[in-house]
Amino acid sequence: MDGNKNNSILNRRISRRSFLGVTKAAAVGGIVAAGVIGGFSGYLAGTSAAPPTTITHEVTRTITTPAIKKLKVGYIYVGPVGDYGWSYGHDRGRRWADEKFGVNQVESTYIESVPEAEVAGAITSLVEKGCSLIITTSFGFMDGTAEAAGKYPDRYFVHISGYRSGAAGNAPENMSAAFAEFYQLYYLNGLAAGAVTETGVVGYVGAYPIPEVVRHINAFVLGANYAYKKRTGKNIKAHVSWIFEWVAPEKARSAAIALVEEKNCDVLAFTEDTPAVLQVAEEYQKKGRKVWSFSHYSDMREYGPTAHLTGQIANWGPIYLDFYRMVATNSWQTVDIWARIGDYIPYRWRLPPEKSTAGKPEGTVYLAPLNPVIPSEWQLEIKKRYEEMKELIFEPFSVEGNLGEPIRDQSGEVRIKSGERADHDILWNMDWHVEYIEEPLPR
Repeated sequence: MDGNKNNSILNRRISRRSFLGVTKAAAVGGIVAAGVIGGFSGYLAGTSAAPPTTITHEVTRTITTPAIKKLKVGYIYVGPVGDYGWSYGHDRGRRWADEKFGVNQVESTYIESVPEAEVAGAITSLVEKGCSLIITTSFGFMDGTAEAAGKYPDRYFVHISGYRSGAAGNAPENMSAAFAEFYQLYYLNGLAAGAVTETGVVGYVGAYPIPEVVRHINAFVLGANYAYKKRTGKNIKAHVSWIFEWVAPEKARSAAIALVEEKNCDVLAFTEDTPAVLQVAEEYQKKGRKVWSFSHYSDMREYGPTAHLTGQIANWGPIYLDFYRMVATNSWQTVDIWARIGDYIPYRWRLPPEKSTAGKPEGTVYLAPLNPVIPSEWQLEIKKRYEEMKELIFEPFSVEGNLGEPIRDQSGEVRIKSGERADHDILWNMDWHVEYIEEPLPR
C-alpha cells in the first residue's frame, strides 16, 4: 500500500476520537421524624393511671451532598492514536476505563506523538492542567516518569512497559509500573505459523532490539518450530528484520517484502504499530501467493481478511481502571503489574479445548479470532495451550514448549534446561535469540 493510503488510515483512526460530558452536582433532601413523648400519671392508694397523652414533633433537616470532584487523568503516548497499534490500543484502554469508572466522574486527556526525550515537558503540561494521575506509555519514558514522581509528590504516576524503580532506581512511592504481556500469545501465533507454513521459513519485522521485543520474537519462533517439527520432523528457519522505529509503515512494508522475496518467508509477525505488514501479506494473497500475518495490539482483520491468521490483542482498560479507583478512593498502593493470559477475567480456570475462550475478548490480553485455514488439530492445540496458560500449567519458555528439548541460544548455550521455566527476570532481561533464528541480535 502506498504512503497516501497509509496516511489515510492514520487520519481515519484519529478522527474517531470522542470526548464525553460533564457531571452536575446534586443536592439531596431528607426528612427525619423524631420525638415521641408519653404522659404518665402515678398510681396511688388503688387509684388507676390517667389515660396517656402522645405528642409528636416533626423536624425537617436538609442534607446537602457536596459536588464530587472529578478525577483528572493524563496520558502520554509515544505515537499517534491513529497508528491502530500500540498508542491506539492505549487510547482504547483509556476510553474503556473512563466508561467503566463513570464518564461523569473522570476527565481524561492525552498528549500523543511525544518523543521519549521530551516526556518531562509533557508531564509538566499535564500537571499544570490539574491531572492527579499521569500515565506514560513507552519504555523510554521510564526515567523521566520517575524523576517527575519525585518532583510532584502530590500526584500519582504509572509507567507502562518498564519497572517501578526506574532505570536509575530513584522512583518514589507515588509511582507504579504495569504491563500487558504478550509472550504467551506470540507462542500461540507461532503454533499457527508452524501449522500453515509451506516453506518452513517465518519472518519477523522488529522495532527495536529491547528485551520486550526479543522475548516476543523468541516465543513466536519456539511456537513455530514446535508445530512445524511436529508436522515435518524438520526445524523451522526464522529471519528477523529490524527497522528501529515504532511507527514506520513504509519501513515495515519494505522489510516485509524483503522477507518474502529474499528469504522465502510465508508467515510474517511484527512489532510495528500499523497494519503495514498484514497489508503486505494480503497483497500477496491477492496475487495468488500464500503469505500470512497477524493482528498486533488491536484487531486488524479488516486490513488482511484473507491473510490474517490470529494475533495478540490488548485491553489496557482493566489495568487503568485499577489505578483510577486507587487514586479516587485514596487507597494508592505501589505495584508492578504484569498482566498475562487469564488475568482480569472472572473465571480463570482452564476449559476443555472445545469450549475454550481463545479468540474471544477477555481480560487484558487475548487472542484474535482463529482463521479456519489453521488445521483443526492445531486449532485444538492452540486452544489447549491457551487454557493451560490461564492457570500457568504451561509456559512457552520451558522444555515442554520446545518438544522436550532444552532451549538454546544461537551459540548453542543452554538457556532453559529440563525442569526449568523462564522466570520474570529472565523474561524481563532477555537479550539472546533462540537457535532457530538466522540473524544475530544487534548489540
